[in-house]
Amino acid sequence: MGEPRTGFAFLEHTADVGIRAWGPSPREAFEQAGVGLAALMGLTARSPGRATQFHVDGVDAGGLLVALLDELVFRLETAEGEGLASLRITRLDPTSLQATVELAPMRDPVEGLVVKAATYHQLEVAERPEGATEIRVFLDV
Repeated sequence: MGEPRTGFAFLEHTADVGIRAWGPSPREAFEQAGVGLAALMGLTARSPGRATQFHVDGVDAGGLLVALLDELVFRLETAEGEGLASLRITRLDPTSLQATVELAPMRDPVEGLVVKAATYHQLEVAERPEGATEIRVFLDV
């Protein structure tokens, strides 16, 4: 049995923690990286919640990923008692993206890492030979 079509896994590093995310398209891989970030922070919630949209810019796919994760860190850190219920990338261009994030009340106490920011250290957004996208990103914790 092969790897699922979408997902994420945590990567070990001496000082930081990483996320490896993948999906059949860049949009889905970016979404999985965001879901992985929320899981790492212990801030995943169940729908329904309040949905908001945001826009970020970057010089390339890696820059967009860092901007997306940094925006999610900000939103999750400032959403008192709420966690990520869903993340959907609604538009993804080479240098910008638009996303809809749904935040919902947390049912259980938060147990996770405090993430300061996404980093460019060993950052990779790569297309696999079969067309899927794989991401590697390390986070400053």
